[in-house]
Amino acid sequence: MSSLSNLIPGQTAPGAAALLPGNRFFVRSVALEGADATGQVALALEALSPFPTEQMLVGHVVSADGKQALAYAAHRRRFTPEESFAWPDDCQVIPEFLALCGERPSGGGVLVHRGTERLIALAWDGANPLPVAISVADLADADEAGLGAEVAARAGLTDAPVTTVTGALQSELKEADLILQREGGKPFTVTQKSLDEADIRDVDFLEARRKKERLNLVLWNLTRAAVAVLIVSLVMEVAAAGIGWRAGQLKTLNESRQPDVVEIEADQATASRIEEVRTKSPLALEMLAIANEQRPATVEFTRINCKVNTTLEIEARTTNPSDISAFERALKEYPEISGVASKDMRARDNYTTFTFTISFKVDVLRKAVAQAEAAKAKADADKAAEAAKAAAAPSPATAPAIPAAPTTPTAPVAPVTTPAAK
Repeated sequence: MSSLSNLIPGQTAPGAAALLPGNRFFVRSVALEGADATGQVALALEALSPFPTEQMLVGHVVSADGKQALAYAAHRRRFTPEESFAWPDDCQVIPEFLALCGERPSGGGVLVHRGTERLIALAWDGANPLPVAISVADLADADEAGLGAEVAARAGLTDAPVTTVTGALQSELKEADLILQREGGKPFTVTQKSLDEADIRDVDFLEARRKKERLNLVLWNLTRAAVAVLIVSLVMEVAAAGIGWRAGQLKTLNESRQPDVVEIEADQATASRIEEVRTKSPLALEMLAIANEQRPATVEFTRINCKVNTTLEIEARTTNPSDISAFERALKEYPEISGVASKDMRARDNYTTFTFTISFKVDVLRKAVAQAEAAKAKADADKAAEAAKAAAAPSPATAPAIPAAPTTPTAPVAPVTTPAAK
């Protein structure tokens, strides 16, 4: 950027924009009608300029209400090739007097800015928001009063107040808008969509710069995405390392507790086996107890077989055949028994042999057994509690022994026999 300041005498130090000397340009105020401001400005400059537009460096700014444009142009020869090559690609190239366009007086008037090398005079007519006439001269060639009177005459103003100001001209970007102002003065804003219109460089160059900016934006977004991916990867690596370290700790802890785990698993397997035996094991003894409870005295069991955990087959014999039917009726009255079938009744050697097939309701039987076990456990607990209570009670004081009264001897009684009947 320093090379640009050296090549252009009096060039303001560039910031967001390169501010070119205003005395290189001629300026015109253009009244606008409609939306095509660029076309209207081009027609106005073509009518006013003695040179073809291809030989000109042109630019313009439009007022906020869209009714006025401030057009400026300079012949390409006004800038040497060295000066043109020194213009930065990444900022706007505009005349310096745009930095004073925001200091419009309340009515018509003239503003004269005294810089380090030049005087800049701007005149407002009170009706338009932008200046209607601008004059720029070197300090050696003019003074404030003379330049102010000249620009007032060009604007058609009489007795217009003249304000003289100083301060460096500055530029900066805020949210992609170009802000131009005098140090201590009021800002003039060139919006983002109007930056290329304000720039004096060729349309081809500006289009190439826009493409480059779009490419840079894409590359910047890709770079941001890559950085984000790297950060996420780094975070994931750190998290994975933390998880691996924690997993190693847990593995060491699990290995140290492996004997306890084996013991607990063995206890659980034993408990499961006990529970399985308790809930799924055959209830042959319980079935036999029910069958034996109603067995007549004459009935003798000779063979017992438990089938599929639900059926009890009993082979028996009796000396009284009538007890068989009584035994069968008694068994059918039990709620745990779903059915009784008798078969193979045979009489031989004063015995009648038979076979009973007794079908049980296993769920009802298990419930009855569980209730009986619970009742037994409760009875045992009550008995243990009573024993503990009796053991804890204080023993009664021993009463003095009372001597027994002397017993009177009784005379022997003779046995009475009943005479035998004659």
